[in-house]
Amino acid sequence: MKDAFTLAIRATLRDTDALGHVNNAVYVNWLEEVRTSYVYARRGLKTMAEVDFILASITIHFRSPVYMLETIDMRCAPVRIGRTSWDLKYEGRAQEGDRLVVEGVSTQVQYDYTARAKAPIPETWRALLTADLVQP
Repeated sequence: MKDAFTLAIRATLRDTDALGHVNNAVYVNWLEEVRTSYVYARRGLKTMAEVDFILASITIHFRSPVYMLETIDMRCAPVRIGRTSWDLKYEGRAQEGDRLVVEGVSTQVQYDYTARAKAPIPETWRALLTADLVQP
């Protein structure tokens, strides 16, 4: 995913488990970090009150262990845009050696918190997603 949004994340002691590598639950947080950073950057959001989507599903494939102090380039890009939902594809690669460590896909649903219901993707957001769209 060459042209995807990228966020560098460094594995910390807190991220590791008894085996010395990053615990599998930590990757969900890493995907959340890159997803949130992508949305905030592309839409120019400043506060959580502006966030108008919910996470509907996430799938993660672990490819290689990550150890403390490794820096991982987490990338994400849209791969599907529906009427009320959109999918992001993720890829994490170690900066040293470009080793693939994790891949994933998530589905986000546009959400109207006042109505407590799904909502159509706003046209301005749809245009940004479309501009960033990559092949799955």
